[in-house]
Amino acid sequence: MAKARTFQTEYPENPPDWYWESGLHDACIIGVETYEFPFDYNKYAAQKNQYDQNMLLLKIDAKGAMFDFRVKEIRFFNCKILSESMELTGRKKIWWLADKLTEVNGRYELDILLEDVDSYPEQFHFKLRFDRAEVDRK
Repeated sequence: MAKARTFQTEYPENPPDWYWESGLHDACIIGVETYEFPFDYNKYAAQKNQYDQNMLLLKIDAKGAMFDFRVKEIRFFNCKILSESMELTGRKKIWWLADKLTEVNGRYELDILLEDVDSYPEQFHFKLRFDRAEVDRK
């Protein structure tokens, strides 16, 4: 008999406004882009935070998500990838299974359990640390 698998998102006590409280289980990451901002980019875009150095953009297809199906894009600013040698770029489809968001010394850490059936291992953790995030919803 096959053993059932359970994926549990750990919700923070007081989540930030941008967080997907209902969960993104079964959402699909359809695009990953990274940006490095020039040192003086704030001079030309006054709305941006002067301390933003980089950004990781996850494009999400959440129409198949079990709970929060409105998320379209997630932007992580001043992001550092903590997963060793784990790249999201160059993959066909990546499924979001669960995540855990924690706040550490004013910065956030996000541990996402993902699945890519075309790779080995199929399931893997993608961890990142960032200062702030923005979420576009439909």
